[in-house]
Amino acid sequence: MMIRMLFALVFVAAPVLAQDPPQAPPAAVAPYNQGIAKYRSGDLDGAIASFDRAIEIFPDYWKALNSRGVAKRDKKDLDGALRDYSKAIQINPKNAGAYSNRGVALNDKGDQDGALADYATALTLDPLDYYTYNNRGAVRTDRKDFDGAIADFTRALELNPKYAEAYSNRAVAKRRKGDTAGADADRAMALQLNPKLAR
Repeated sequence: MMIRMLFALVFVAAPVLAQDPPQAPPAAVAPYNQGIAKYRSGDLDGAIASFDRAIEIFPDYWKALNSRGVAKRDKKDLDGALRDYSKAIQINPKNAGAYSNRGVALNDKGDQDGALADYATALTLDPLDYYTYNNRGAVRTDRKDFDGAIADFTRALELNPKYAEAYSNRAVAKRRKGDTAGADADRAMALQLNPKLAR
């Protein structure tokens, strides 16, 4: 079984800063929204081109930078994704989604310490982000910290009881810890919620 990591393309509003980043003008929002639609349809190149236009119009558009990073990561351009996430964080340091997404890309590059640090920051900013608990649990599973991983997957499920991937991932951690019955129960729940996970 494979551990599944997810990212946040669309994220909840970050906490209000003492001085919020400037709002993007409508001329930049339109191509950003087009980029989101193209991303959701699977057109990664089109999404990146739309996000490029939004950022050309408004270089401090941290949402577009974060979303372009997601599309770049999907295209295996990890360095480009990391640059975009880091720029989004520089513009809006309270953007939990960019920290979480950068953590995924850092883990992809083999930097688990960097990933864990970014996940910790993301969860400080948004303690209700079940995706980040799932992703941190995946790293902890890989590092054989099964108790920590199970705690993270359990917290993700407390926040979203229908999160099939977290059940599937917790099953992996439980099996590696030696809890076969617990793993089988979690696997069954994961498949009940999302039969595609059987692939």
